[in-house]
Amino acid sequence: MRKLRTALIGLGATASVVGGGLVGAPAAQAADTWQAHDKVCKALTGADAQSLGSACAEVQKRVTDAGSVNGYRGRVTVSPAAGQWVKPTTYNWSSGGLSQVCSGGCAQQTSAWTSAWSPVTTTAGTYTVRGEISGGYTFDVAASWSSWAQVAEKCATYTAGKFCVYRHERGYRDTMQERAKLTVAPAAGKWIEPRWVRVGTVMNGTNTYKTRVLCDPSCTRRTAGWSATVARTMPGLASPLELYASAKVALPSGDVKTIRASLFD
Repeated sequence: MRKLRTALIGLGATASVVGGGLVGAPAAQAADTWQAHDKVCKALTGADAQSLGSACAEVQKRVTDAGSVNGYRGRVTVSPAAGQWVKPTTYNWSSGGLSQVCSGGCAQQTSAWTSAWSPVTTTAGTYTVRGEISGGYTFDVAASWSSWAQVAEKCATYTAGKFCVYRHERGYRDTMQERAKLTVAPAAGKWIEPRWVRVGTVMNGTNTYKTRVLCDPSCTRRTAGWSATVARTMPGLASPLELYASAKVALPSGDVKTIRASLFD
């Protein structure tokens, strides 16, 4: 973390004369700061929907004075219902393995309690906390999200230019998401007309997908680089399956082309 430097008279940061001119002390530099990023709370219930309290997963991001993010940290807060207890046990980031919330194990918390912040991770990801509740129940709650990861791509090049479709995936809180991205790069003096972009899965022969129509209210002939995306929560997966992203464009030749990037199990 960048050190905060202060210019205080009496601490050696006074102005000085150089070459006949007055030179001031160096300007102070701001330190990295922790800011709110995401917080998710879950009601904890037992038999017959009995309220046992609540648990929250909270993530902060570390922001530099230039505005970029260079770290994340997470913690858990529990609020047991009267006469109940909640015991956080482990947590993990989607980019790493399991760790104990408390070194040596947490005690059963019978009143509102907040853990220490986790060690800083520099990779964006989902922070998931697990634990036990009185009555023999367990819980998990997750906050934050990972960066989109590219898992498949397909490109095609014609006289009119080049277009590509990409499949991306990420963990978002306690779910997985999938996204398709279409990019077009028309050749000089040419155009490419995007029609739609789609993300989907084929499971046991059933094709489910989400399509973004790019001709609403009308199609646009793109003469410069351009992109569009569509995303959805990934359905529960079964086998055999195909994970894919696809798109359709029209070209000056009159041809209409479909491109598909996919992963098979």
